[in-house]
Formats: sequence, C-alpha cells, structure tokens
Amino acid sequence: MASKRPLPPMTHGDVEDIVTDLEKALDNQRDWFKNFQAMLVCRSEPDSQDLRKNGYRRGPFARWFKKGANPHLRDRADFAAALDALREQHEMAQGLAKTVCNGADINSKQYHMLVESSDRFTQSVRTLHAEARMLLSDTDPLTGVATRFAMIPRLEQERERSMRSEDPCSVCMMDLDRFKSVNDTYGHRAGDMVLQETTRFVLKHLRHYDQVYRYGGEEFVLMLPDTPPGRAKHVLDRLRRSLKRHGTRLDDETVLHVGASFGIAVLQPDVSVRAAIDRADQALYAAKSAGRNRVHIWEEDVAPGKGRDQIVARTKTAARG
Repeated sequence: MASKRPLPPMTHGDVEDIVTDLEKALDNQRDWFKNFQAMLVCRSEPDSQDLRKNGYRRGPFARWFKKGANPHLRDRADFAAALDALREQHEMAQGLAKTVCNGADINSKQYHMLVESSDRFTQSVRTLHAEARMLLSDTDPLTGVATRFAMIPRLEQERERSMRSEDPCSVCMMDLDRFKSVNDTYGHRAGDMVLQETTRFVLKHLRHYDQVYRYGGEEFVLMLPDTPPGRAKHVLDRLRRSLKRHGTRLDDETVLHVGASFGIAVLQPDVSVRAAIDRADQALYAAKSAGRNRVHIWEEDVAPGKGRDQIVARTKTAARG
C-alpha cells in the first residue's frame, strides 16, 4: 500500500489563522460555560441547542473542525481529543438541561462530570494553540514558508516515507541569481518584494504537496516527493524559464526580472538528510559556476584513481534560458 503523501505546506498566514480560530474557540467555550452555569443557577429556559441530540455539531468549533480547519490539524491527537471532549460536554450539558426543564434537582455528580469534560476540551484547545504559536517561530514571516529549522524534521519524515514506498524524493537547492545587485541598486524593500513574489510564483507552479523552505537569504530548499532527479530537472527547467519571464513590480512600477539556479539531489536510505542537502548545494554551486539560470543534478561518481568514498559531483546541465 502506498504511503500517505505529505500535506500541503502551511504558510505563515495559515498558522496565524489557526491561532485566531483556536482563540475564538476558547472565547466561545468560556462564554458558553458561563451562560450555561447561569441557566443552572437561575433555572431559566435552556438553549435549544443544548437540548438537541448532537447539538454540539451545530456549534462553531465543530463546524470549523469539519469544514474550515487546516488539514494539518485534523491528524493531531489533541484536535481529535478536543472534539471528543466537546461531544462529552454536550452529553453532560444535555442531561442537566433536561433536568432543569423537568423541574428536578440537579445531580452534583453530573455537574462535576460536565466541569471535567469542559476542562478537557479547554486543555486540548490550549495545547493546540500553544503548538500553533510555536509553529509561527518555524515560519518565515517575509515569505510565509517554513524556515530551515522546520525543514530537517519534515525532510526526515519524507525520507522515511520514501524508504517505505520506494518512491524517490528529490531535494533541490534554489538560489536567486545576482540577488545582491537588486538590494544594492533598488534597496532592501525591493529585495523583499522580489523574495515574496518569487515564493508565491514557485508555490503556484509546484504541486500542492511539494514543499518549499527558506534556507536563508535568497536561498530556498524545495522538496519534491515521488519525483526522481530526472523528472525534477524537467520540472525545474520549466519553472526557471517561467520565473525568468515573470517580473516583480516595485512600488515605482519598475518591473524586475530575476532568474534562479537549481541543484538537485535525491533522498537516499544510506545518506543523511543533511548530506543530501549538501549534495544539492554542490550541484547548485556547479550551476552557478556554469553561468547561472541552470539546473544541475548531483550524481555519485567515483573518480579514477580515488577511493569509493571520494565522491565528485557530476552534473547534467539544462540549456540556459
């Protein structure tokens, strides 16, 4: 059976939306619990949703869970636990609301069970909120893609998946050509705009489960699952040609056309992720040295007269665009 492909990467905006949605969930929970306690004390008429079977499904958190939540969250244990706690809370609340409607005395055991389920729901949401806040530190605020600090664990996961499925995964280094001259000539504001527009363009032209990381400065790492190096080269050749034609419009309406060079390596069972990145970086350096705006593939080759552990980078070069 094929291994599950990685989810689409989360942008900085995605994570900010998650944080906001979870904060709203905590606010809604606090307001609901306060109003429900007031109903119990005053023995006023319960809300119809608290009396309805599975009424919690109509609430904002459950609706968000089913339709609006980022798919990265749905696989989290705390996310499922929060929904389970919400269901339990509703069942406890439904019983107490019926008790009030029937004019009977409130069972203290039922009330304490309601408080416990409410506490479990709140704690699960708070845990998710804390994890989402931590994710913000792993997301580059300028480009919205993950940083190099988040990159290694995700590449390790993909390497393991690739080993199980025997589907190759290419890791690619991307560097914007002559980017320093953009900053020197037009200023750092223009450089930031080029980085933002380039990132948007690359994400738009890759598959939804390909992943992009900002490695530092104008360097990015691209992860292309289920993609052998030859296929990755074809994809990146097409991308670099399109990118070169695509311009970034500055505040003064100047349009800058910035190209990129790429180096490709493959994630392998007997090679660490960091070593694979180093190989892609070697191929990138070769692409730069050969004239820029090129795609090079790192290939293992044993040079004559050298031991097997002495590896050189042999590259395949795309025609310059």
